Amino acid sequence: MARLKFIFSRSHIFFLLAITIGMLLPQAGEFASLLTYPALTVIVAIALLRFPRGFFRRHKPTLSGVVWGNVMNYLILGNLILIASYFLIREDGSWVGMVLIAAAPPSTTVIPLGNILRIDKQSMFSGMAGAYLGALLIAPLIGFGFLRFIPLNESGLILLIVMLILMPLLLSWLAIYKDWDKLITNHKGPITDWCFFIIFYALAATARSLDIHRPLDVLFMFVIAIISTFLLRFVINLAGHYYGTTKEKTYSLIFLGTMKNYALAGAIALNVFNKQAALPALVFLSVMFIYTIWLKYMMGKDIAPDANNTSNKYLT
Repeated sequence: MARLKFIFSRSHIFFLLAITIGMLLPQAGEFASLLTYPALTVIVAIALLRFPRGFFRRHKPTLSGVVWGNVMNYLILGNLILIASYFLIREDGSWVGMVLIAAAPPSTTVIPLGNILRIDKQSMFSGMAGAYLGALLIAPLIGFGFLRFIPLNESGLILLIVMLILMPLLLSWLAIYKDWDKLITNHKGPITDWCFFIIFYALAATARSLDIHRPLDVLFMFVIAIISTFLLRFVINLAGHYYGTTKEKTYSLIFLGTMKNYALAGAIALNVFNKQAALPALVFLSVMFIYTIWLKYMMGKDIAPDANNTSNKYLT
């Protein structure tokens, strides 16, 4: 029973509820789309507080960790998604969504999973920090390289940078400086669950109203999502074993190299581009829902001693 509770956390239940309600009752989708930026701002800010003693409190990411974070998230995972999408995706809106996914930083899921499982936490947290800082440069370059001819809302792009990168860093620093982090930590579960509910509902409600002109593109999205999670995880694990990398270090690379912030990509698509561009994010989130359950099951024997007091609050 404890194993099942560990694998099927409350966040998974919220995901299923949000998707189901979004598909059956999509009327509030437009309003929910407006709330995706504020919701993500809160989520990322709280995620930063989950670093050991906070992101801004004596956190010194190692250079190797920073490099590996960007290598796994962008050089390997990002390029895999871009190359596969270039050959398989034909609809313009879906292509935009795939580019946004490739440009996204790592999923915040890696933070609570890293706290639960026996992994090299220093490498993972350094990689996470490095990839988010790297996103400030790499994500715009990817967007400019592949989307420069796509019409977009420039004011929405500026708002994106402020709300999803600068504001979370500022709020996290302010919470640490004012010693609010302890109070926030006590309520982080319900706060993040409801924020994610808003994002998942908005994506599901938007997908419900779409007219799919190329169903084959949707199938290819699922194929790419499966390859970039389950298959890539197998490849990284095999490479780690071949080079004699410790299991803890390999796990940290798996998290950084198979999980991206799909909710972030979906929110950008809804607010800067179009509804069609948000569909890939929903597809990848659905695959990641299954992937995180499978990952926690496969790694369940490596639960850290304090895992009973920790649960996974993130799916993005």
